[in-house]
Amino acid sequence: MTTETHPRAIKVDKSNLLDLKSACDDALKEYLETKGGYKQSHKHTDIKLILGYLGCAFAAAGSYYGYIHPFELPATKFWTGVSVVLYYLFNVLMMAYAYLVEKDTVFTGYKSTPHGTQTISVGSSVKSYNPYYDIDLRMDSSRSSSSTSSAGTAKTTTKGKKSTHQQFSTAFQYWFDEDGVLAQDQFEADIVKFLANTEATHIE
Repeated sequence: MTTETHPRAIKVDKSNLLDLKSACDDALKEYLETKGGYKQSHKHTDIKLILGYLGCAFAAAGSYYGYIHPFELPATKFWTGVSVVLYYLFNVLMMAYAYLVEKDTVFTGYKSTPHGTQTISVGSSVKSYNPYYDIDLRMDSSRSSSSTSSAGTAKTTTKGKKSTHQQFSTAFQYWFDEDGVLAQDQFEADIVKFLANTEATHIE
């Protein structure tokens, strides 16, 4: 006897737009990875972690230098000051990257297609007092073709890149019932439609 596994129900406070957005973000990422065939890229997280670790490393180095040398020495004050400045600098860079580059991105991933590698970047946002889930979807692909030389060896050449950008918006009321439970079947059906529309435009 086989037991069918059902996805865990997602329930949130319908009066909280941030909770609604967070629930949709999680469901969207799970769908793209488990059913959409995309492998998630952690590029944005990795870059922010590197910047954060570098800031902490300089702060720790400055603290250690001040610990093993008397603070009254001019060199100690100088290097301690440098470490503090670098710590704040890397934190500013990390916040600037999140604000200017990562922005509202909730998922970036890639998958292999018969024509090459396809990458996707999905951002989401909600506006105050506006119960709509806004999706910003960007699809890029590098098209390649295989050819066989006169010597019989196969060669792969990249033909170029193509980028498609589309936006979609749906009211939360279509995805959540009165108790705040996400209707995952309906949500995934709409995501499939959004992806299909973008892919149809992308291959034109």
